[in-house]
Amino acid sequence: MDTKRFISFEGLDYSGKTTQIKRLKEYLEGEGFKVYTIREPGGTKISEKIRRILLDKAHVNMTGRCEIFLYSAARVQLVEEQIIPLLKKGYFILADRYVDSTTAYQGYGRGVDLEMVRLINEAATYGIMPGTTFYLKFLPEQVNKRTKLSGRELDRLEAAGLDFYQRVFQGYEKIAENNKNRFVVIDANQGIEQIHQKIVEVVKKRTLEEL
Repeated sequence: MDTKRFISFEGLDYSGKTTQIKRLKEYLEGEGFKVYTIREPGGTKISEKIRRILLDKAHVNMTGRCEIFLYSAARVQLVEEQIIPLLKKGYFILADRYVDSTTAYQGYGRGVDLEMVRLINEAATYGIMPGTTFYLKFLPEQVNKRTKLSGRELDRLEAAGLDFYQRVFQGYEKIAENNKNRFVVIDANQGIEQIHQKIVEVVKKRTLEEL
């Protein structure tokens, strides 16, 4: 299956993924393309119910293995119900997180065996990976600052603490290093428009010129 139109966005919380997905969606639709956005976990009725379980602060005793299987169960539904059918119809799919988040958060962050993570990810996605992944690089210390400024209540993952986010950050760095052909690393401290223009430039070169 051709996945050039499947684009994922990765990074720590508050790195600006949602804003950039919205901007890219507007740009692509302006160029006449059909675009569908998804978030993980979520995107289907079953996946959204699993999302509520995962983010509920009442579930503080959830183990790393339980967590990865729940995320992956939500992903299976999303791949089958949305990603595969939409790619076949020629849609652009813009994903707010995908399997790289699982590797970073559950593998490196929670310490789940990385080979197990790889096998679970492969099973949950049927081997379907994005053609391009934009990694908005953002330091864990900056996440803490923006979290406090937001003033909103933290979900279960956001409340995991600085040490956890530092492990996740190091995980993302290793994932990006090992997937240079797919990953595009962008400094998330740049201005919104500057980041957007960089993303558009990459999408034009990698995808639009080949369509």
